Amino acid sequence: MKRSSDGLVTPPDLRNMGPLIKKILFVSIALLVMAGIAVYIVLLQTRPDYQGEISLKNLNGPVDVYFDTCGIPHIYGNNEKDVFMALGYVEAQDRLFQMELIRRAAGGRLSEIFGNKTLDIDRFFRMLGLNRKAEKEARDFASMQDSAWSAPALAYLEGLNQFIREKKKPLEFLILHIPMEEFTLKDMFLVIGYMSFNFEMGFRTDPLMSRLEKKLGPGYMQSLFTGLVPGSMVNTACGNSLAEDSPDRSISFGSLMEKIPVKIWMGSNAWVLAAKKSRSGKVLFENDTHIGHQQPAVWYEAHLEYPGMRFYGSFLAGFPFAPLGHTIRHAWGLTMLENDDLDFFEEKTQPDDSNTYYHTGNREKMVLRQEVIRVKDSANILLTVRSTIHGPVCSDVMNDFDSVTVNPVSICWTYLKEPVSLFEVTYNMMHAGNMEDFRSAVSRIAAPGLNILYGDAENNIAWWTAAKLVRRPEGATPSFLMDGSSGACDWLGYYPFDMNPQSENPSCGFVYSTNNAPGIYRGVNHSGYYVPEDRAVRLMKLLHDREQFSMADMQTFNTDDTNPVAARVAHVLSAVMIPDEKILTEPEKMALALCRNWKGSHGLQDKAPVVYYRWLYHILHDAFSDETGEMDFAAFMKTHVEKCTVAPFVSNDSAYWWDDVHTDKKESRQDIIRAAFAKTVQDIVHLLGRDSAGWAWEKVHTLEIEHPLGKQKPLNVFFNIGPVPIPGGIETLNNQSFFSDSMFHFSATLGPAMRRTLDFSDPENGCNVLPSGQSGVLMSRYYSDQFNLYVEGRIRKELMNREEIQAVSEGILHITPAR
Repeated sequence: MKRSSDGLVTPPDLRNMGPLIKKILFVSIALLVMAGIAVYIVLLQTRPDYQGEISLKNLNGPVDVYFDTCGIPHIYGNNEKDVFMALGYVEAQDRLFQMELIRRAAGGRLSEIFGNKTLDIDRFFRMLGLNRKAEKEARDFASMQDSAWSAPALAYLEGLNQFIREKKKPLEFLILHIPMEEFTLKDMFLVIGYMSFNFEMGFRTDPLMSRLEKKLGPGYMQSLFTGLVPGSMVNTACGNSLAEDSPDRSISFGSLMEKIPVKIWMGSNAWVLAAKKSRSGKVLFENDTHIGHQQPAVWYEAHLEYPGMRFYGSFLAGFPFAPLGHTIRHAWGLTMLENDDLDFFEEKTQPDDSNTYYHTGNREKMVLRQEVIRVKDSANILLTVRSTIHGPVCSDVMNDFDSVTVNPVSICWTYLKEPVSLFEVTYNMMHAGNMEDFRSAVSRIAAPGLNILYGDAENNIAWWTAAKLVRRPEGATPSFLMDGSSGACDWLGYYPFDMNPQSENPSCGFVYSTNNAPGIYRGVNHSGYYVPEDRAVRLMKLLHDREQFSMADMQTFNTDDTNPVAARVAHVLSAVMIPDEKILTEPEKMALALCRNWKGSHGLQDKAPVVYYRWLYHILHDAFSDETGEMDFAAFMKTHVEKCTVAPFVSNDSAYWWDDVHTDKKESRQDIIRAAFAKTVQDIVHLLGRDSAGWAWEKVHTLEIEHPLGKQKPLNVFFNIGPVPIPGGIETLNNQSFFSDSMFHFSATLGPAMRRTLDFSDPENGCNVLPSGQSGVLMSRYYSDQFNLYVEGRIRKELMNREEIQAVSEGILHITPAR
C-alpha cells in the first residue's frame, strides 16, 4: 500500500489488479482440477478387474470367470482347487474391506484402525474369546488336511492372499491407513464366530429380563413373553507400551451394538413346496434372510463349475463354502432357529480372593489370561480376562448385571464349548448326493442354531432344526441370571439330533420357517427367543388360498407387506376409543377410522401404519418406562420380548404395567391407550399436517443402506445408498423392520438380505436380488445397481446356463497358472 503526503495509507487501485486476480483464480482452479483428476485416478485404481488376464501361483490349469450384468462371477475350471482359488481372488477384489472388518470385529482388533472409540467393542470380543477359539479350531483344521474340504478351503485362502499381495488397496484402506495383512485359517474361523455371535438374542434379552425381575418382581414379569406366546401359531411338522486396563464398565450390550460396524442377523423367511403344490409339478423353493441393512451386502453370490459340480451359492465374505445355495439336483436355505444356547451364571467368590469361586461345594480357581489390545494413536491396553467352569466372566467388561448382583457373571455358550463343524457341514451340503447325505451333514451343526430347509429334483422337501439343543435340569430359568455355585442349573448335555424338531415330506405338502417357535416335539419344548406368529399367520393364509403355486407366486409372497396380527392389535386399540368418539377432533376421527379399518398392509400410500406404530410406541412407553427407566425401555424395544408381548398385552386389563407409578391415581389400560392416542395425533399433525391425505407411509418409512464410513458426514453422501421410501414393516413377510423410539421416523434398519426363489422344473434359472449390489467397491458399477430392483420388489436371474452367461457377460477374466 502507498502512503500519501499527509501520512495516510491509501488502498491499492483494484482496477489495476484485475489481471493478477484472474491469474490467481486460474491457477487455483487449475490446481483443484489437477487434484480432482489425481483423486479420480486413484479411485479408478481401486476398481476390481472384471476382464483381462491375470496369473495365480499354484494354479493347476486355466480358469475362466464370466461376470454377468450384475457383476456375479461364473467360474469355470478343470478341478475344484483351481475354482476355489479363483473364487478367493475375485471375492477379495470386491469385498476385502468387509472381510477385514469382520475379522477385526470378531478378533477384538477394531481399535487398531478406529482408535479409542471402538475400544469397548474390542474388550467385549476379547473377553468372549472368539480369537482364542479361532486359534484352536485352526490348529485342529490343520491337523486334518486329508479331509475333502481342506484343499478347496486352503485354495480359497491362497487366492484371497494373492490379491492382497498385489497391494491393490481398497479405498477404505487408504482412508483409514489399514495395512494389507494376509488372511489365515484363524481368520476364516473368526468369520464363523462372528456369524454365530450375531445370532445370539440372549445377549440382549437375559440381562434385561434379570434386571426387570430383580427390580419389579414376578407380578410384572407375567405379562412378558420371551419365546412361545400361549395360543399362538407354532411351526410343527406341517406348518507397544502397555497400560493395565481398568475397563470402562459404563458400557452395556445394547450400546455396544450401536457402535459395531458390521450389522447383526435378526430373522428370516423360508418355505419349500412339494411337487403336488407346484404348478410345474416340481419342488418350489424360497429363502430370504433378514439381516441388518448394510453396505457392502451380506451375501456374495458366485456360480462354480468344475467336473462333477455345478453350484450357485451365496457366500459370506472371508469363508470358502456357501451357507446356502443350490445345484441342479438340490437346494437349501436357512433361517435363524432362535434357540437358547447361551446362559448367564452368577458366581460366588471367596471373600478374600476374587479369583477363587465356589462350585458344587468346592473352591475353584478362575483361569486368567491376558489380552493385549493395540489402540491407534494411544497406549496399548492389557486386559485380564477371567473364566470359570461355565465360561468367560462378562461382568468385568459389561455393566448389564450391575443392578442385579455385585458378584461376577459368566457366560455359558454352546459355540465356545463345542467343536466348530461348519467347514465340513457347508462343504458336505454342497456335495450331498441325496437327502440322506444332506441330513447327515446338517446333523453335525452345533452352533449357531439354524432352521435348514431343503428341496430336491427327486421331489423331496424337508425342514430340520440344526443345533445341539441344550438339556437343562428341571427348574432352570434360562432367560434369567442363574446360580452358578450350586451346580443345580448346570447344563446336563445336549439332545440327540433325532430329538430336534424336523419334518420330511409332510402330508400337507410344504415346510416353512419364519423364526416362530417350533412347538413341542417328542415331548420337549425347547426354550428360545422366538419371534411372534405374525409372519407365520400371513404365510399360512397365502399357502392355503389355493392348491397350487408358481415361482412368480413365491416372489409375490416374499414382498408381501401385510401383517394381520398388527391389524388385529390396531382393532383392539380402536375399540378402547369408542366412548370418546363423539368428542374427538377431526384429525383424531380420521386417525381412528384408519386404524379401525386397517387390514395390516404397509404399502407406500397406506396411512394406517403411520398412526398404528406411533400409537403403539406411546402406549408401550407410557406403560413401561415409568417402571423400567428410559435405558431399559430402549433395550426392551430392541428385543423379541417386545414383539411377543404386544398382542397379548394390549388386551390384558390386569397387567401391572398400566399403572403410572409417578402419579397418585391408579391408571387403567383404557387411560394409557387414550392418552397415547391423543399424543399420537398431535405428533402426526405436527409432522405431516391436519389433512390425512398427507399421512402416507412413504413419508416416514425409508431405507438408507449405510456403509461403515458413511456414519461420518460428509462421507455418507459418497458411501451410503438412499434414503428412499420403501414398503413393508415390522414382521411383514417383506420384513423392513425398525426400532421405534421418540423420534417420529421409521428408518428400516433390518430387512431381507436377499430374496431367492427356485423352481426345480428349471433349476438353471433361479431368481434373486441383493439390497445394494454385488461389489463393496465404491467405484464398481455393481456397488448399488440392484438397489432399485430391491426397493421395487423386482428380481433378476441366478444364471447357470453357460451359453446364456456368455451371451450376457460384461467381462471375462482369464486366470492362468503363474510361471
